[in-house]
Amino acid sequence: MSSMEHPFFALKGGDRSTRRYVSGDKTITVAPNAAYGMATVFDKDIWIYAISKLQESINVNKFTSKIILFTPYDFFISTNRTVSGRTYKELKKSLERLAGTRITTNILYSNKKQESVGFGLLDSWRIVEDKRGKIDIGMVEIVLPEWLYQALHKKQLLKISSDYFRIRKPIDRRIYEIARKHCGNQNEFIVSLAKLHVKVGSMSKQSEFKRMLKRLEKINYLPDYIILYDVKTDLVKFTNRNSIT
Repeated sequence: MSSMEHPFFALKGGDRSTRRYVSGDKTITVAPNAAYGMATVFDKDIWIYAISKLQESINVNKFTSKIILFTPYDFFISTNRTVSGRTYKELKKSLERLAGTRITTNILYSNKKQESVGFGLLDSWRIVEDKRGKIDIGMVEIVLPEWLYQALHKKQLLKISSDYFRIRKPIDRRIYEIARKHCGNQNEFIVSLAKLHVKVGSMSKQSEFKRMLKRLEKINYLPDYIILYDVKTDLVKFTNRNSIT
């Protein structure tokens, strides 16, 4: 199950709406944490950071597990964040949202048999704090969900550009993810505006989404891909920058 394919993450903080997506025979429900809301695309940076650490270990044949340890400082630097008491507090909230956001989906075996499965975006987390001055500094421990851990070992996770962390608008990040998922290393990927709107998971009206897409097309700053929106056909084309000579 790909988080690039399905909008597991909210585009803004405080989103407490439960979402339901249907794709063929598969149904996916995303339910937020009651206190902190749904995990956001910026919370997902913890996932990406943890996966990169696992991949480094896999590349040199080191032992790996679902349990990942890291320092807040290294996470902040790696994901292009400032290092401050505020970002440290935000890290805690991100962990709460990731662990609290629940995904429920169905696995269809036949017309008569199916299975419902539920899981969080993190199995668990903890921070061992050591107070130094005004900022609490310590080790963070997270436990990744089994399906995400297995997807990494089965090489089902796509590598993203390091410039991804420089994308400041949540919706721009989500559009990059979709381009990365569907275009990948191919020359181009074309999708209708309506379908892209659904894939992004935007709660705005389609007219507002179209306005935003035109803005993004104008500045065209996303890593790896160029966006072209055809207003006559309502089609959006992503072109791999490496394919342009």
